[in-house]
Amino acid sequence: MSMIAAIRAGEAIAPQHYRLDEGQWRDMLTKAPGWFIAHWCDDSFAYALFLDHRTPLMVSTPLIDGRYFALSAVLPPASWPERIAQDLWGCLPLGAADTEPALDRGGWASIAPLSRRSVPSDHAPPSPAFLDALHSDMAPFAWGNGTIIPGAAHRGLLQQLIGQPPEAVLKLIGRSVSSAFVAAPLAYSRAVEQALGIVPGDDVRDARTLLSEIERIAVHCRDIALLAELSGFGLLATHARLAEDLCASLCAHHGATRRLTDSITPEGIASGLDICGLAHAVHDALMPRLDPLETLHAQMAECLEGLGTLTSSRARIFCLGGIAGRASGRSFDLRQLEDDMRHVPGRAGSRMAGDAWARQSLRLDEIRDSLRRIERVASQFGTPLPTTPALPTGSGEGIGAVEGPHGDIWCWVRLQDSRIEGIMLRDPARALLGVLPQMLHNRWDDRLVLASFGFDPGGAEQ
Repeated sequence: MSMIAAIRAGEAIAPQHYRLDEGQWRDMLTKAPGWFIAHWCDDSFAYALFLDHRTPLMVSTPLIDGRYFALSAVLPPASWPERIAQDLWGCLPLGAADTEPALDRGGWASIAPLSRRSVPSDHAPPSPAFLDALHSDMAPFAWGNGTIIPGAAHRGLLQQLIGQPPEAVLKLIGRSVSSAFVAAPLAYSRAVEQALGIVPGDDVRDARTLLSEIERIAVHCRDIALLAELSGFGLLATHARLAEDLCASLCAHHGATRRLTDSITPEGIASGLDICGLAHAVHDALMPRLDPLETLHAQMAECLEGLGTLTSSRARIFCLGGIAGRASGRSFDLRQLEDDMRHVPGRAGSRMAGDAWARQSLRLDEIRDSLRRIERVASQFGTPLPTTPALPTGSGEGIGAVEGPHGDIWCWVRLQDSRIEGIMLRDPARALLGVLPQMLHNRWDDRLVLASFGFDPGGAEQ
């Protein structure tokens, strides 16, 4: 029996959401692990999100005196989320793999600040390593003995959204992660639409697809440029920056912002945005630039091969997708789960080496693939798809997901009286926290390793 089957044996709270009592939850932990996505807590429940083939599956269990049995005992990627929940809510994961603080490095005014059980802290000063991180040129990181010490980028964003109307939250979500000004609000919008029983039209679906692929190209260019700069390949960095800037200029010219902020709206996309014109312009302008980028990129092979290697087995254990997973032999891509199959011809696929060179090479492959997809979708804009998706139920709860530039972004929302009652936003950067320490050894290589993953501390700590 698998965890997935054990979850489905519980009480159905909402579509895709089951509740287990303490005994059922503990029994679930003895079963074969499923594809883990996210874990979080509030004052009353512990939650986890899994993927069952094509279907997201959520499970929750009541906290007993603030305690619950730890997922990390059998699911290593749950360790960081448990530690974060412990810092913010004071939830105690029994049998956890690690209970060291994740965000609270001292200096907080209260212990477990989000909980009703919160008490004032003694204002102990932050650790010296954390203070060093604040003044380093790689803030908010400090590392020693293979340990990452984040904390400085945490803003408590999600808790600030509770009680707000969904429309107001969309704007804040759209600015929460610098690499996902389209992907994060789109994941949120899909969750809200499912909660309300809204089915977007074909033109909205395609417009969002085009915006997602344009953002993917821009972010990949930015990541390529950063890694090239750090590696001393200035000419490649210049070409990649120029490609990113050209993409931004085209966005502005066609009625969007340069970074596509606020492009996703409750109605679909921002009014006045010429999405098909933008799509064709991006394709025609950037496709000729790929050959020079690839030629210059080939010179980096010797510098990046073998650097920051993430093995296929660790990528599987930590349930990694995105560039990180696909460069380590995994094929997971949320776009494969969509009914729109126009991205399949020429799809970038995956690589096996799992090192910085594989990740950088895959970015170039994905830029070319995204440009091809943009051309196909724009030329068939608004065409009804052969398969009609199942209608959302309007139950008040919803789960949305998007394949962002750095990997899969997931969002869960619960609505009550047209307000946000509960929310979870999982950025792929959080999933990387478990695998990065093994690859960080010295300050020079660390810069390259983190850049090769496109790691965003803001995404990991919100």
